[in-house]
Amino acid sequence: MTDLRRRHCHLLYGLAIDSDFELRGLPAAPPDSMAPRVRITRASIREPSLAQRDPSIFVNTGSTQLLAWAMVGAFRIASDDVIEVDPNPEASDALVALPLLGAVLATLLHRRGVMVFHASAISVHGRAVALLGDKGAGKSTTAGMLAAAGHHLIADDIVALDYSRGESPLVLPSYGELKLWPDSGARLGAAGLTKVRPIHDQIDKAHYALPAAAEGPVGLERLYVLQRSGRPQARVMPAADGVAHLLRHAYLARFGDSGFGAHMQLYFERSARLARDGLVRVLEVPEGLDRLDEIPSLIERDLEARRPAMA
Repeated sequence: MTDLRRRHCHLLYGLAIDSDFELRGLPAAPPDSMAPRVRITRASIREPSLAQRDPSIFVNTGSTQLLAWAMVGAFRIASDDVIEVDPNPEASDALVALPLLGAVLATLLHRRGVMVFHASAISVHGRAVALLGDKGAGKSTTAGMLAAAGHHLIADDIVALDYSRGESPLVLPSYGELKLWPDSGARLGAAGLTKVRPIHDQIDKAHYALPAAAEGPVGLERLYVLQRSGRPQARVMPAADGVAHLLRHAYLARFGDSGFGAHMQLYFERSARLARDGLVRVLEVPEGLDRLDEIPSLIERDLEARRPAMA
């Protein structure tokens, strides 16, 4: 029987997403878009691994990738341009969208040869700055303060580096919303960010709309690893440490060697080059939110120091 429900078409990370599920907040894809198309479709997924009834599952066969969450349903990446979804009967589109726009989409991008990090990214005067760090390090909050200072959000949660146009990577644009905890949201709300909607009724985070977002790919200039400190500062990270941090914060690292799959060597080589070229640095951010407004000027100065002297 044909599914007559309305499909939703969006532009995300340089892909035209044609989805059976409502994905709120995403920019619409123009009807004449020449971007590669990805189809997100409802399907019945019957995989032996699902019988384990684990809270979460990741299986990489090389030709397909299976991800499943007991509370949401199963997702299978059948090819470079098809994601199949078998949601639990009680799962709303909003609940399905949480992993779909997170780990599932990150896995698809990874499969397509894009280098993917669990990070946020901002365009600062036309140069992309990626913010990496452990959970709670302040990636989205720092990105929000940069946006409040007049810079443009490129992506939150998933930062995708595209090497298809040469050896210098471009950061692919996502959409103009951040996910923030209540304290960060209140602090940044006063700086001009607007609360849009809760992420989910059982999650205390909310979506915040930003004043401006990047509309196209932006050349990568810095990868800052966030660390807590008594005062804000940026400093050089030794190349070997930089490689280790990039591999650690790669999005698919959460799934171990199976997550990297055949791309492990490629990630190592690209990480080594980024670190060797001095793009990986430490950004020390203070505990709490009181000195958050010092971060934008700090990053602007750090970027300016890298510019070659004008004749």
